[in-house]
Amino acid sequence: MQIKDMTTEQLQNFIRNTIDEILDEYFGDPDEGNTIKESFKQTLLEIRQKRLEGRPTIPASEVYKRYGIER
Repeated sequence: MQIKDMTTEQLQNFIRNTIDEILDEYFGDPDEGNTIKESFKQTLLEIRQKRLEGRPTIPASEVYKRYGIER
């Protein structure tokens, strides 16, 4: 398919994907090789599930405080 035959949505997706690929090639994954505590991972999974269910989650400031994360 040529660009001239793409819909606006297809062209936008093509551009987004191209930008994502270039940024991945240039910067890589800054977290590669890092590990997280299992308790923190579980908290993130719980937050994601709450969001999917439409329930309130804890604010980011509480996460930073609870897990000693520096901003």
